[in-house]
Amino acid sequence: MRRYFLATISALTVAAGLGQQLAPTPTPRVFDPKRPPEREFETGIADGFTLAAVGDLIISRPLTQALPNDPGFAAVVRILEGADAAFGNFETAVVDPARVLGHPYPGQGDVALVAEPAAARDLARMGFDVVSRANNHSMDWGVEGMRETTRVLDEAGLVHAGVGENRAEARAARYFESPAGRLALVSMASTFSEHAPAMSPRGRAPGRPGLSPVRVTRSYVLPRDAFQQLRAVKTTMDAPGLRCEVTSPSTLESRKKAEREASEKIRFLDTQFRAGERAAVHYEIDPGDLAEIRQSIRQGKQHSDLLVATIHSHETGLGCEEPGDFLPILARASIDAGAGVFIAHGEHRLMPIEIYKGRPIFYSLANFFWSDILEPIPEETYEANRDLLTRAFGEASRPTDADLLAAWNAGSFDDPRVFEAVIAVTRWQGGRVSEIRLHPIDLGYGRRLTSSGTPRLASPEMARSILERLQRISKPYGTRIDIEEGVGVIRLP
Repeated sequence: MRRYFLATISALTVAAGLGQQLAPTPTPRVFDPKRPPEREFETGIADGFTLAAVGDLIISRPLTQALPNDPGFAAVVRILEGADAAFGNFETAVVDPARVLGHPYPGQGDVALVAEPAAARDLARMGFDVVSRANNHSMDWGVEGMRETTRVLDEAGLVHAGVGENRAEARAARYFESPAGRLALVSMASTFSEHAPAMSPRGRAPGRPGLSPVRVTRSYVLPRDAFQQLRAVKTTMDAPGLRCEVTSPSTLESRKKAEREASEKIRFLDTQFRAGERAAVHYEIDPGDLAEIRQSIRQGKQHSDLLVATIHSHETGLGCEEPGDFLPILARASIDAGAGVFIAHGEHRLMPIEIYKGRPIFYSLANFFWSDILEPIPEETYEANRDLLTRAFGEASRPTDADLLAAWNAGSFDDPRVFEAVIAVTRWQGGRVSEIRLHPIDLGYGRRLTSSGTPRLASPEMARSILERLQRISKPYGTRIDIEEGVGVIRLP
């Protein structure tokens, strides 16, 4: 009986093996063939959809009341209103110090920006729909100011992304429901104050409110002669007796040996330097941040018809018209993850435009509003600028907030290019970008405070100057910009 049972099992096993060879078992179906995952990464926005994009919205008060008597500003607003969606970087906090529990944190070398609640509602009246929040002024009035800004923007009907009660919230896409399709926004920043980044919870440690960070590590490349000179300075500073720690001869020799072995690289004053053919700045992206951003973009695109990825970044190359070398890497990675357009802001001057896989990368759209009416300015900012104010106004003076801002700006933003920008209007057709129109704008450099910083269509002479500069700096990226009747035009095949 046992022999018969074993023979039967053996025969069944052989038969099963033959059956597998003759008719393989089909692989289990993972995805519904009518809902393939790759389809969710296609642009599904309606034909003719237009996105108007601008740079920094540094606004402190409502302005639309001036439209009837300001035709240049009114023409700019008509461009925004004519688009299916309008985007800008909301670079301020909305706080009424008399009513909201919050405190200013200007940070070293900066000022705490603040806007009236009516300014947010005014942006909606101008035609803005979506705004980014991750920037170096997100937390100027602390967590309370961040939460109050969220409340006011929600009340105004503006979709916003880039901050949250923890890092997952700050990373997450937010959605604008347009009649032409669902638009997603992912916002991040590489420039921020020390405690501004949101933090994820871990174990018993809670998360922390803040912004969505892209942390970068900066290093410098020096020509070899300059590198050797810096090495000599470091050797002098590392000499026994000039350092705080007790350094034994053996430890000193070990350090020198390590430096000889890494002869092309040194660390001095907490900064990394290496030798190269020419001077340059190099940035490394935190790989964990890059992975999280890619995931946020991927999910945001799966849940939308078009995704806009945006970053606030002050990091540039050695010239202010050259993006930091990490930005092209990040921008292209964002597009590969599903973004239909990548918009950078933060550098307060126009920077190049690149077309990558048929999708635009704006490395900086400069400013759209630049309000020099800022009130109130905290005492800490006055204390930090005491020497500057003394030189400007004398010991016995009592400078006002306007006086302080005038002296502070003169050392950083006394550049006409800060007051020159464009509105970029991108049009989609057949799921692809078909055209980008660049409308030059003038923010009124040299006007009185109540008039400067408001965008108006640029004069023909200024428009040509702005567009020719964009042509020049974008050409190395393979981008052709035609100038037609005072407007820059990029056409895609």
